[in-house]
Amino acid sequence: MPARLTLTITQGPDMGKLFVFDEHDTLLFGRRADCHICLPDDKTLSRHHFLLEVNPPDARIRDLGSLYGTYVNGQKYGGREKHETPTEGARRQYPQVDLHDGDSIKVGQTVFKITVETATLPAQEVQEVRCQRCGKKGPAPASSADTLCEQCRQPTEQDPLPFLLTLLPPLSQQNQQGHRLLQYEMGRQLGAGGMGAVYLALHKSTREQVAVKVMLSKVRVHEKARRQFFREISLTSALEHPHIVQFLGSGAEGDLFYFLLEYCTGGSMADLMKRRGGRIPIDEAMPLLLQTLMGLTFIHERGFIHRDLKPHNILLSGQEGQCIAKLSDLGLAKSFVQAGFSGMTVTGGFAGSFPFMPREQVINFKRVKPVSDVWAMGATCYFLLTGAYPRNHQPGQDPLIAILQEESVPIRKRFPYIPSGVAEVLDRSLATRESERYQTAGEMYQALSDVWKI
Repeated sequence: MPARLTLTITQGPDMGKLFVFDEHDTLLFGRRADCHICLPDDKTLSRHHFLLEVNPPDARIRDLGSLYGTYVNGQKYGGREKHETPTEGARRQYPQVDLHDGDSIKVGQTVFKITVETATLPAQEVQEVRCQRCGKKGPAPASSADTLCEQCRQPTEQDPLPFLLTLLPPLSQQNQQGHRLLQYEMGRQLGAGGMGAVYLALHKSTREQVAVKVMLSKVRVHEKARRQFFREISLTSALEHPHIVQFLGSGAEGDLFYFLLEYCTGGSMADLMKRRGGRIPIDEAMPLLLQTLMGLTFIHERGFIHRDLKPHNILLSGQEGQCIAKLSDLGLAKSFVQAGFSGMTVTGGFAGSFPFMPREQVINFKRVKPVSDVWAMGATCYFLLTGAYPRNHQPGQDPLIAILQEESVPIRKRFPYIPSGVAEVLDRSLATRESERYQTAGEMYQALSDVWKI
């Protein structure tokens, strides 16, 4: 049986209500109508009181600058000072707490109890195993021979390729996946983020350059989950389009996954932005952004979403001045997160993605739709053209509070000389209400191409 977490309301207006989680999800609690548990008449609650993120068997709670705080097992976490207004309290980040079986949460009149159910392994399957990086021994199920100790996990997350290479079987035992990876000479790291690192590689025979993305799961990967993940990405990896990075192959060893991808020599739009001094001139940016929307339109028309659109995930192929834009990471982030391999992505703080995350991606974590990609694409355009994020984000402010409570600043307040038609399209794409945005990338592309002819 897979791990399952149950949140039971044991006291308060909704006493007896259950929330059962058997996969990665979030739950928002407070007085506002957009909360999963909404108690508008409990005046001791804040509009957005706390966010619970669950990735069974793990769970984490984060107070969102509430007035009275959140109590876990009787201990108070978060809460504004009495003299602070909600705006003042939102300017700082509040502690988050990992939850365990039997813990209780109290906010206002409501008390919750956490129950965690996990698969129980037979006693004979428990043995002493070694960390595969440093050799340190520790108790773990026999199936976790690929376990990393805590001391080794952080450096491996930052630079996972060396560890991956040690896991490949000897030449005489190589399977097809391992053999394929060893056909390449591994080069420098091209970049790293919250979900992995990317390396340049050269095929030993053909001398073709490729990019190798390596992702380390933050949880132990069971064979069933691994197979399901590869089934998911097989659907998106087969997509081919001039403005989508080509997928060349994939594999896994232990808790590590690797992906062979088309290498784009021009770097990312984020890199181009740095080369241009902090923002890309609109005459240079718009053709590239329209090309990106072509790729995104192709994805949406085939029933897929990207989920992690941002400047770092738009790559440039070709020589300076003649580059074409290509969407990268198609389906990888979405499938990795939904499989639970990413650990806690909302409370865990993949800070690079927060400014490009629409509100509904926090509130309706599992039910992100093409309209959410539209917001992320609008935020990407906004940032590349202005050098600023759409929402005001005070230094030290909890990014989750900014997502839940801040509205986008009209782009003309950042960039007064932007053509009015382009400004209107981008402002509409960044509307807080999903119904007020373009519903798909195709709609956004049509509107933007109408006001900006390539």
